[in-house]
Amino acid sequence: MKKRFMEKLWMALVALSLLSGCAVSSPEEESRTAANSENSGEDSRLETSVEEKEETQEMPEGKTAPAAKADVSDREVTVSYAGEPFKKSLFAVGGERLWLYGVKEEGDFFLGYMGKEEDVFREVDVSPGVDMRAFNMAVDGQGRCHILWMSVQKVTRDGHEFDQITFERSCITIVGGDGKEEKEIDVSGIFSEEQPRPYCFAVDEAGNYYFEKGTQLIQILPDGTQGGTIQCSGWIEGIGTGKSGSVYCTSGQEGGTVILEKLEEGELRLCSDQLPEAKAIHAGIYGGTDTELLLLNKDSGVFAVRDSDGSVETRIAGAQMPVAGEKIGGYGILADGRVCILSQMEGGTVLYYIPAGR
Repeated sequence: MKKRFMEKLWMALVALSLLSGCAVSSPEEESRTAANSENSGEDSRLETSVEEKEETQEMPEGKTAPAAKADVSDREVTVSYAGEPFKKSLFAVGGERLWLYGVKEEGDFFLGYMGKEEDVFREVDVSPGVDMRAFNMAVDGQGRCHILWMSVQKVTRDGHEFDQITFERSCITIVGGDGKEEKEIDVSGIFSEEQPRPYCFAVDEAGNYYFEKGTQLIQILPDGTQGGTIQCSGWIEGIGTGKSGSVYCTSGQEGGTVILEKLEEGELRLCSDQLPEAKAIHAGIYGGTDTELLLLNKDSGVFAVRDSDGSVETRIAGAQMPVAGEKIGGYGILADGRVCILSQMEGGTVLYYIPAGR
């Protein structure tokens, strides 16, 4: 019975994505779209237990706190999830926190968080409305979760009921590391049929948000209005922030290489035009403990990239990953330098912590 439920739920989540603007017009774009959704830690297209300090910092309006300080950990741990069953929709990691937006067995969506190495997500009562669904999440260095919500309506297709994006309302909620909502930002004027939901989503230390639109990097200011539109060297495959707090993006190029660019003074500066495709394409972009960037590829592993010369160093080879490919449901990197991977198999949900920092 549970297996049949999970199969139906999986089909519903895939259909939700297809109805909400994921469908693309060419095989090349479809491949790019699917890969970008992997980058954001979302489901097929659509992110702990140790005692921690629950104190939060008051930050100036529009600012995010600097990355939390943490000792680099070489502790490799596997944690079996002990809570009630769920299907992941979104998963994101940052600072000392793991965040999840998922669906329970009865079909209800929920938002939860936990500290590193914990085994149950603590649910939080944060939702901008019953007709809103979360489509992207990003976690800043203090473990605060930034969630992009969009309005939906129920539609029926082939006998199945789904949620379809209406673009009537969009907002970003900021939830503190203690699970309390700090702010809601109206971004309804940003998204439309012409500017559908993004697959890459990042926040910088100034409180600006970034997402992709083909070959363009789009900025949302802290007040919810659109900021700059920055041209990238190719189709954007990933967006993230480095150790310094700078924003980076990657784009695939003809010939099998990946370009890495850094946002500086409103323009993208070339950092490297020789990143190997197998290591960098469709990879998540994160700040490291001893290096500006870590790239995480679900098949190839984890790689450190130096901003100065674009050189790449293997931190975790693909063969050393506990799971790979489609067995990875979501991932991110904690402040202590460890990769956190969520995997949902028939036997249950498992969280893996693998050292990648120095």
